[in-house]
Amino acid sequence: MNYNLHFVDRCNTNNRLSDQRFPLIASKVIIQLSEKHYDAIVVGAGPAGSSVARKAAEQGVNVLIIDRKREIGYPMQCGELVPTVEEFPNILPRAKRAEKLFNLPKWVISNTCSRVAVIGPSKKIHEFNFGQNILDRSRFDKWLVMNATKAGAELWTCCNAIKVESDGREVLAKKEGKIIRLKANVLVAADGPSSNMAKNLGLGSNDPKDLIVTMEYFMGGVDIDADLTEVYFGKEYAPGGYAWIIPKGEGMANVGLGIRTSFSERGVSLKDYIERFISKHPIASKKFQKGVILSRTGGLVPVGGPIEKTYSENAIVVGDAAGQVMATNGGGIPPAVICGDIGGEAIAQKLRGENDLSFYEKEWKSEVGKELDTGVKIRKIVDIALRNDKLAERILEIFEGKIVREVILCRLSMPLNLVYKTVMGLRQSLKVLKR
Repeated sequence: MNYNLHFVDRCNTNNRLSDQRFPLIASKVIIQLSEKHYDAIVVGAGPAGSSVARKAAEQGVNVLIIDRKREIGYPMQCGELVPTVEEFPNILPRAKRAEKLFNLPKWVISNTCSRVAVIGPSKKIHEFNFGQNILDRSRFDKWLVMNATKAGAELWTCCNAIKVESDGREVLAKKEGKIIRLKANVLVAADGPSSNMAKNLGLGSNDPKDLIVTMEYFMGGVDIDADLTEVYFGKEYAPGGYAWIIPKGEGMANVGLGIRTSFSERGVSLKDYIERFISKHPIASKKFQKGVILSRTGGLVPVGGPIEKTYSENAIVVGDAAGQVMATNGGGIPPAVICGDIGGEAIAQKLRGENDLSFYEKEWKSEVGKELDTGVKIRKIVDIALRNDKLAERILEIFEGKIVREVILCRLSMPLNLVYKTVMGLRQSLKVLKR
């Protein structure tokens, strides 16, 4: 099988090739439009779906991946930051497969950082050490899909799943203006935070009120420390979320913010907030005086925790579609890849008659479930502080900044109920002082 070909845009007649400086994806793109049957069909070729497909294909499963995008990894909708392999025990200590899955090739990494600075409403800087790989997200996604196709998975791009049977055995898809009937023993819903597949399968969906809306600029000519990721929070610039400056190297950065609309000012748009951050923040704006916006993108991040059930008799839901995101930092790539790997293994076991798909949910909860659940609980406490800048700063003073690292890692060193009582007590004292 020849895998050294380029990736072709087949959505229109003007085929546009992607970056050809390195092998991206196998040219194993199936164009046959007749009815076909597969062991498993994966809807969505992001980190979760590609990881499911690779793991299943490695174990002999006949897998088809379909994705509506013209080019895998584009447009990019992510801060592009993942922990280094050395940091995974600190953030997902029970994820036994993380070290192997995140042994990344150099060509998918733009930069490596060792520090994080968190700047609150008072502009005081809280800095701590944390090893990070800053991805080239487009290359990373292509690498994951390439691994899946090398293992034997097939890929259809520019293909929309328009209907799925509730039993997960049949998908109607649209490709190049034609309707294709696809049949499978197992269906994988990996179609993102607003997953239609999960809804159609009766497995629930992310609550809209728990979706963070993001906007990101890829900027050049910025004056930043290439070893430092910067996180900013406060109602004026990122209500209900945070803003970030993630160094990509050579004076470039991923600059963005995420907000929740229930926290934002009436009449102020997401674009208004990011422009305000870039042009008016007392610390951040100085870094952008000679900056140039090279591209813009945006997306959604679910922070309400995993959906109630992530499997049925013939289907699983994985990644953002399943709400498998670290709620305090919005990190979705590590859980997506880990849960995807588990999902692929579960499919292979089901098809061999060794297990049903409940194995998938049991296993991902065993490896990352506690951290995802704790992250949601912490986020709900943090939400109280995000509505009041004075309260947020008072909390930072009391905990001497230590809590910042722990919140970002979704792991607190003190009991959650004690943190909650402290936050509520501080909020009440501020109310008394206002009178």
